[in-house]
Amino acid sequence: MMHPDEEAGLSRVRKLFSLLFEPVALDPLIAFRVAFGLAMALWSLYMLLSGNVFDLFIAPDYFFTYQGLSWIKPLAAAGMYGVFGMLFLAAIMIGAGWYFRISTIVFTLLFGYVSLIDQSNYLSYYYYVLLLAIMLCLSPANRLFSIDLLRKPALRVDFIPRWGILAFQFQVALVFFFAGMAKLNADWLFQGRPMNIWLENLSLNMGLDFPPWMISGGLPIALSWFLILFDFIIPHFLLDKSTSLGAFRMVVLTQIAALILFPAGFFPILILFSCTVFLPADRIHRLISGISYLLYDLFQFRGEVFQPGGSFMLQYRKKRLFPMVLMLFLAAQVALPVTLFLHWGSGRWADAAFHFSWDIRLHEKEAQVHIWSHNPLTGQEQKIDLNTYLAPHQQRRMAESPEMIHQFVHHLRHDGLDSTASPFKRIRAFATISLNGHDPQMLVDQEMKDEN
Repeated sequence: MMHPDEEAGLSRVRKLFSLLFEPVALDPLIAFRVAFGLAMALWSLYMLLSGNVFDLFIAPDYFFTYQGLSWIKPLAAAGMYGVFGMLFLAAIMIGAGWYFRISTIVFTLLFGYVSLIDQSNYLSYYYYVLLLAIMLCLSPANRLFSIDLLRKPALRVDFIPRWGILAFQFQVALVFFFAGMAKLNADWLFQGRPMNIWLENLSLNMGLDFPPWMISGGLPIALSWFLILFDFIIPHFLLDKSTSLGAFRMVVLTQIAALILFPAGFFPILILFSCTVFLPADRIHRLISGISYLLYDLFQFRGEVFQPGGSFMLQYRKKRLFPMVLMLFLAAQVALPVTLFLHWGSGRWADAAFHFSWDIRLHEKEAQVHIWSHNPLTGQEQKIDLNTYLAPHQQRRMAESPEMIHQFVHHLRHDGLDSTASPFKRIRAFATISLNGHDPQMLVDQEMKDEN
């Protein structure tokens, strides 16, 4: 006979599973699909129009490859522009729900390709984009308010199991949680670093003379604590139906402020658009209904393609298999940063785990690297001009990474320098790095030699 406590525990588990499979409106996932497609279309367009495609993928003569992936090379100029043009088109098609499955697969493959060409181009939110693209590809996000319904009206569904929405909400919440975890160090908590550096740069950029307390006093620490608490608390309010709309407005304000005031790059736009999956379904439904009625009246689509207010429920053939696979997928996104944190601690965790995670400008780095070529026969030593081999952004990123320095020195030893200069050469690299304005520390001091 089962113990009462065991019965109560089993009852709670059954209740949880029943909640996971409870039908909910598909509308938040539709809003997420449209927002993601729009965000990545803007990113692709920016890369094309800003000259970044040329600067990052065409102009450099050398690329820092990933271990085991040296076969991934950039295409010729026309090819790279074509890749980003296809990324833009695929993102638009994702947002519109047009050949949705094909467009998400194409986008995922192409985005993964451009992310792996050169380590010095990589930004940590690229991993987040790939995760979202994979999840979208496997989701029913095209089964309502999509052009695909014009081709196959039978695709339409209005409700899906709750786990289909919770999976995306959980993935977005992980970004906030691990961003908060990564900030739990002495610099952020007690010294207001790197916030003080960002405020100082802001005063210089705006041509204003901020008082000392705004740069080196209490304000940097207060803002640092605000961001830490924000990262930990905001997911709770986003998940609560009664506060989700207000929390979303708070996200909008903070991300716009980060975009304007601090060096946050494209990430604030991406995280802002991602949070649309938390918006109340009834609010999104009213917006979609208004647009749908307009399209229905304008084009008189047959049947119920864009007519709102349906009651179709998505039925999975194997109801438990897909959510179990999805749970394993999301568990891996938790296990990776946690495992690396336990192995290396918070300092290394920020660079190791968050390289393939969700780094939101955790450090402000100043690094320098110097490389010399030495001929032991003549005793001559010559400093290598890195501008001859690397673009400015490659030099900055290499200076922060011992692995990239070693890779480049190896390249110089075997391919980059004139092999007829001497019967054997030695190459020495020396690098220092300063984190968050602290005194510089030696990062690399090594010599590579090879005797023929």
